[in-house]
Amino acid sequence: MPAAPKPIQSLQEVKFYLHHIKFIPFASSQKKTNDILFDTLNFLNKEFVAGKAYAIDRNKGKPEMERREMFMNNPVRVPRTKKFKCSIALLKDKSLMVKPKDTFELVPFDTATGLIATVTHFYIDYSVSPAIICAQFNNDGPRISDIEFYFRSLSMELRYSKGCQTTTCLYAPIDITLEHLQNVLNFEIKLRPQSIAQMDNDIKNGFISDFAVMAQRLKPTFMRVEAMFQTPGSNVKSKLLNKEATSFIKSLLKKCQDQPQHIDQIEEFEIKFVNQDGEDEVFNLIKGKREIVVKINRDEHMTTSKYYNLIEADFEAFIQTFNL
Repeated sequence: MPAAPKPIQSLQEVKFYLHHIKFIPFASSQKKTNDILFDTLNFLNKEFVAGKAYAIDRNKGKPEMERREMFMNNPVRVPRTKKFKCSIALLKDKSLMVKPKDTFELVPFDTATGLIATVTHFYIDYSVSPAIICAQFNNDGPRISDIEFYFRSLSMELRYSKGCQTTTCLYAPIDITLEHLQNVLNFEIKLRPQSIAQMDNDIKNGFISDFAVMAQRLKPTFMRVEAMFQTPGSNVKSKLLNKEATSFIKSLLKKCQDQPQHIDQIEEFEIKFVNQDGEDEVFNLIKGKREIVVKINRDEHMTTSKYYNLIEADFEAFIQTFNL
């Protein structure tokens, strides 16, 4: 009797982005950034062993915004390495509906039994300084800006550091683009209203604040602006230089460079420009991120360890580029 055919697996692509994480020690401290990271992870590990967790609401004190309460699960050190396997959960306390297995009716989720949580898996390598985070991109769960906020809040509360910052690893660093950028030909920016609310006032001043005003009035799912000034490939003469747009883009890129957590709030950001040699270039803030892409079975429950097995080789290869 012929064997039954194996069911066709439905595969899903999952992206992991790479970031530096750096802690700022107190002036009186002898500890370096990776020492602070290690101490913070050890604290979380001890809390887990004691049956506790450190939870924090990123939107605490902002009654107009939905709660964004997060906590890290037990960080596990990978044996014989300087790596940690981690996960962070975002709790959903909104009124949710669920479908029972045997019916097509929707019933309210019983919050008395617990809360729905979306989990983002991430991995830390502290063999280089500053350490590297390889973080899953989870559109519905915590992002790298949430991870940064969590580590900053906890390390400051423990008096381990006076700050923490993550920087996204890019194929074309922002400082190189700023150096090359002479004249903007066109740009495209896409933002979600809820992402604008997470940005600091410093970056929202001006153009981005106009996004926020329109979002409040129109309440769209997302907002996209495309502006075209010249046709790529045409000769650029000094009198045709678009000073206003070039100045705006440089200012926005500089703010993203100084406060890289804002990159996490931008859905799309692409500019076409002329460099100092008169050549056309394209810079994409989002697609230019260093990434690791894996494919998983949609029907399989993925754990932090399962994801680690998929990204381990590529993550290690990336780390080795710092040791050359």
